[in-house]
Amino acid sequence: MTDKPDRQSLIQKHLDGQTSDEEASALSTAIETDAEVRLEYLKAARIHGALSEEVFSPALEPVPAPKARIPVIARLQPLAASLVAGAFVGLLGVGVVWAMQSPKSEATTVSVSNGDFENYLGSVPRGLPQQFGKWSGDPSEVIEQANGDRVLRFIETDNVAGTPGGGATACNVFQLIDLTSIQQQNADEQSDLSLTLTAAFYRIAAENDADLPKASASCSIHLYQADPKFIKENWPMVISDALAIGKKSVRLKPGDDPKTISASCLLGSEANIALISLDVHSRIPSKTPIAVGGHYVDDVQLTLTKRPKLPVQTSK
Repeated sequence: MTDKPDRQSLIQKHLDGQTSDEEASALSTAIETDAEVRLEYLKAARIHGALSEEVFSPALEPVPAPKARIPVIARLQPLAASLVAGAFVGLLGVGVVWAMQSPKSEATTVSVSNGDFENYLGSVPRGLPQQFGKWSGDPSEVIEQANGDRVLRFIETDNVAGTPGGGATACNVFQLIDLTSIQQQNADEQSDLSLTLTAAFYRIAAENDADLPKASASCSIHLYQADPKFIKENWPMVISDALAIGKKSVRLKPGDDPKTISASCLLGSEANIALISLDVHSRIPSKTPIAVGGHYVDDVQLTLTKRPKLPVQTSK
């Protein structure tokens, strides 16, 4: 595994569940012994996970049945163990000493335009957003309930980027958040910053519930140093350019109590844009829209958390 392209190819092959036992073993050894391979694997896994949840799917070609092999999870276990072992060995080698007491954190609310959906009624604009503070995405609408509260209803999956031959496996709603003022206000502070996106999802009975046994809902944050137009024009491949990604998913059954989920990621000083999204994923490979009208979301909030940098001592 000395050649980088071959390494990357093997990593992608493993993430797709196509490695043989020998290949998985070789990759596990490389992850344990080579810090560069560990970083490549972690980055590839992050992008692979994000792409699998997004609106775009490559052309849906028939895939031959794989040969009998050890389940993917069985091969992931030694890889995960290697990652942990590598991180532990690295810490021992550097000799990091953490402070015994954690400094207090400070949390503030970051404005999400119409995060409670009370200031709008009707269809959400289609496509990816290019302006800050505007919801847009796949077919969805803000409706008013019997009690007067307004919520977002996901209608059906679609290909938000309009990519020819692209998949329509998820219904996504996006908003761009301008981080410029946050970065300016915290430029001189000795703090670690993180963003947390929270949303409350619920599902009611719909006619096609039997067709969506594995549907899930999620919220996510993608951080970029980019222009909004660049993100819109290069979606979804621009996901690989994200500085950080946070995502959390939940599976709901019709009639379940609402579930509030949160996704978090570290906010580095380079990021000037946060792309937040609320999603319902059908878990069905498709190029045509799929109705998901039983899913709703409300109470979308974004929180900035400041944590003073912990004092450390390093010794060889």
